[in-house]
Amino acid sequence: MVGKDDKRFAITWKIKNFSYCFYGERQTIESPEFYAENVRQTKWILKISQEDALPSHFTVLIKRAEEDYGPASVKLNLKICVLSNKGFSVKREDLVNTEFSKGTEKGFQKLLERAALFATRKEEFLPEDTLTVHCQFWEVYTTSTETEYVSALSQRAVDRELFLLTLSDFSELNPGDSSEVNLQMLFSEDGTCMFFPDRAHLSVMERNDYEEKLELCIFFDDDVGEFFSCKISVFDVEGQKLNCGKFDFHYDQYGPRILRCVLLPTKWDLMAKESLYLPADTLTFHCELIIVTGGVSHLIKDSPRRMEDLYFEAECTSSSALDDFKNIYSDGFLCDVDLQTGAESFPAHKVVLSARSPVFKAMFVNDMKETVAKRVDLPDLDGGTVRRLLLYMYSDAVECMEWDSVRNLYAAADKYAIESLKTKCSTILKGILTPSQACDLLVLADMHRDYDLKNFAQDFISENDECILGSNSWMELEQKNPQLAIKPCVMSTRV
Repeated sequence: MVGKDDKRFAITWKIKNFSYCFYGERQTIESPEFYAENVRQTKWILKISQEDALPSHFTVLIKRAEEDYGPASVKLNLKICVLSNKGFSVKREDLVNTEFSKGTEKGFQKLLERAALFATRKEEFLPEDTLTVHCQFWEVYTTSTETEYVSALSQRAVDRELFLLTLSDFSELNPGDSSEVNLQMLFSEDGTCMFFPDRAHLSVMERNDYEEKLELCIFFDDDVGEFFSCKISVFDVEGQKLNCGKFDFHYDQYGPRILRCVLLPTKWDLMAKESLYLPADTLTFHCELIIVTGGVSHLIKDSPRRMEDLYFEAECTSSSALDDFKNIYSDGFLCDVDLQTGAESFPAHKVVLSARSPVFKAMFVNDMKETVAKRVDLPDLDGGTVRRLLLYMYSDAVECMEWDSVRNLYAAADKYAIESLKTKCSTILKGILTPSQACDLLVLADMHRDYDLKNFAQDFISENDECILGSNSWMELEQKNPQLAIKPCVMSTRV
């Protein structure tokens, strides 16, 4: 029988350095045990697990302790959600009238999507690499809205260090060469230099169509913990950062202590903009090293009613519209049309496709075969492109950053008149363009009558004529499309 003093219980669990909680054989992180005295004197823990059966998501679990002072079984209503960087509920799941015996755990398999956490919505979900999970539960017969609040903090022990790698006479580094890089310590989070590298070397790999890839090797003589990641970037003379890549490194006590990574910009990418990145022919890398130095520490305490709890109560009744549309698509709920590529079929909704694309709208409102057959054939698109196209149409998200993927998505956006997606893809292509892809971008822009993108490609070729004019891709352009090659060549001559 529920007493008149029974209340609801809520816990906010923050996990700092969340990105470093899962590596090697580590598959689960648990909250400290918390005591819900007003819910039949029960004890609980929250868990986040990485399951091999569902690698695209983390599973969030709530488990009743094996021993507490409560009854053998309790029936609860439960809400659990992930809070954004502004305290709003952005992902939520409910359980209603669910029985928990001692030792019972219940899971939410699709609450945490890896791609959203670590890529598309990282700033929203993981501000300063901290994940916040909020859970509220009460017995099914409880009528009171009064709530007891506690907060918990779990933190993976890591150390952050920042150092510089400087190489003089960069332009003289040829394929097959390897040169030692000067090292300089800039910052250590704990104030001591615990994991400073012993030495570093930069090499130029074999030449391939005017792309000379750079390989950086960083050597550590001392033990550098179980796991670390390294973020490498180049800053131009104006202070703008060019990311060179993030590299994860695992090893046991008998393994190597060498970080070997192929950098994102090639030698020619940097040489093409030497005034920005190579002052006095000197290349300077910023290297941020993050090392897991220990286990997880926990803290739990009573908490006053906070603004995030008010957000939780206000927002948990309705998730975001984009999340709802994405879930409808992911679940295949009430789909009424199939997009067929030949090898794959993608269920979708006519109303969503019509709202996002005037081309699809024309298909469905007119007496066309697609309306009758409830199928649209897309023989010129591959499955990956259709998948990315639908993701954008349902969620406004573009998750790909690889050249070929964005290029194909751009072409699909133009074909189906999705102008906002075409603009996003154009912006991405401009941002990741390298000299070896400039001719391809020029042809793409001309084919789709995108004059802004075409002018950008022509200007880029003129600015980087030394490594583009005369390349295999440029000679192919002159043979297949000589008219298109005239303007950049003329502009280069004038310069």
